[in-house]
Amino acid sequence: MERLGLLVIYLFSILSLTYGQGKSVGVPTDENCPILDGIHVSVLRRIFGAGFHKHILSEFELMLTSTILPERCHVIVEETIPRGAYVDPDELRDLEEKSGLRTHVPATISTEKAEFESEAFRVLIHRNLDVQENLRVTKIMLPIKMRYHRPAPSTNKDNPTAIVKIQNPRILLNCQGEDLTDNCSSRIVTGYCSNFESKCQYINLPYKVNVAGLEVSVPVGNSDHTSLVVAVTTLITCGGTIYLLITMYRNETHSHTD
Repeated sequence: MERLGLLVIYLFSILSLTYGQGKSVGVPTDENCPILDGIHVSVLRRIFGAGFHKHILSEFELMLTSTILPERCHVIVEETIPRGAYVDPDELRDLEEKSGLRTHVPATISTEKAEFESEAFRVLIHRNLDVQENLRVTKIMLPIKMRYHRPAPSTNKDNPTAIVKIQNPRILLNCQGEDLTDNCSSRIVTGYCSNFESKCQYINLPYKVNVAGLEVSVPVGNSDHTSLVVAVTTLITCGGTIYLLITMYRNETHSHTD
């Protein structure tokens, strides 16, 4: 039943993109980039996973009509991770060794901080585009984790939750051996090259995506139970302290008797 539900969602997403119901991102406001007239970019995004461990699956498709691109092109995908989530740098390094997914995080990540102590940050992902006739395609599976959130009051007798919103990424295109930025001043951006060390010029691609953004519901503590939790915690702590004092006193008494 769960697989059937996922299949229905997937088919609905495809239909939304096909019949123009998807969300447009970064649509150019002028005609200063003729190369984009012959490139139609579509993105399919989904998020899945149990508990606090999730995966963002993004599938990219560049359909070439009147534009011809070199065979060796790559994209830098800039994901913005909100303060309510994080990526594990160690997990990303392991993922690069296993699957070749190259990433760079230009910030220091704390995997222990709560949501209200954290800030949003970017993850840069490098992917080569595969050639399929008149298409250039690739996909990314990015593992993310949810952070601890503040307790909240329950509503309608349901367990309280927090919503983490993940915005759609920026897609930067670069092709080896050809300068795509000619006559495209309105879409030129500077970003990290594929080695994530030096800087290169890219075209910021407009695209159509199946969702306006991804949302994750995160369970949080119930603030209505704060008094009960404090009372029980205090009682257990006091009981444990008294027990330790009694045990220490008895041991001390026995040692003097001996």
